[in-house]
Amino acid sequence: MDTLSRAGLSGAAVNELREEILEGRLTQGERLSEVSLSTTLGVSRAPIREALLHLEQEGLVVSLPYKGASVVTLSQQDFLELSTLRISLEKLAWARAMERVTPEAITDLNAIIADMQFAVKSDQKAKLVRLDLDFHERVFIMADHSRLYTAWTAIKWQVALFLLARRVKVDDYHNIIVEEHAELIEAILKRHDPAFEQLIDVHIGSGYGRLSTIV
Repeated sequence: MDTLSRAGLSGAAVNELREEILEGRLTQGERLSEVSLSTTLGVSRAPIREALLHLEQEGLVVSLPYKGASVVTLSQQDFLELSTLRISLEKLAWARAMERVTPEAITDLNAIIADMQFAVKSDQKAKLVRLDLDFHERVFIMADHSRLYTAWTAIKWQVALFLLARRVKVDDYHNIIVEEHAELIEAILKRHDPAFEQLIDVHIGSGYGRLSTIV
């Protein structure tokens, strides 16, 4: 029971700290003190230490000798690597998803689009980041390729951190998110639309390009 309780506390700390980072309350480069976080979250240092290790594996936290843990800071090189890798992964995911799409899957994607529209209208900018991830997550699941999905999950939270940085520094995200994702749904409905790769290049590549010019 002690092991289960500790695992539960560690998981709860992971979720709480991840949300703090993705909501922008813990900013890039900010130091993460085990003592301070232990006090804030009301748990011992052991679950906090395990949570920080988990977040380091997700790419949201970096730990350096003699300096401790801090929220990762994404550089221009990071943006470039995320962009090129994600484009390659997304193209394979969408190509496979087009062959496996179902009416139920389209309904789910359209429901996310509707949530995006509401979030834009109600100025829930942080929620847009999560909805963006959820949309692409569904496509990777639809692709039915376990190793591809593993590759996606390895960068997913750093993609979220990028989207947060873009939302803060480049004020165009909420203006284009609904339209661009709706276009992607149209492409998947056409099954073998040769233009879908160009859509992905624009959807992903242009955002990274705009942000990298001001980082």
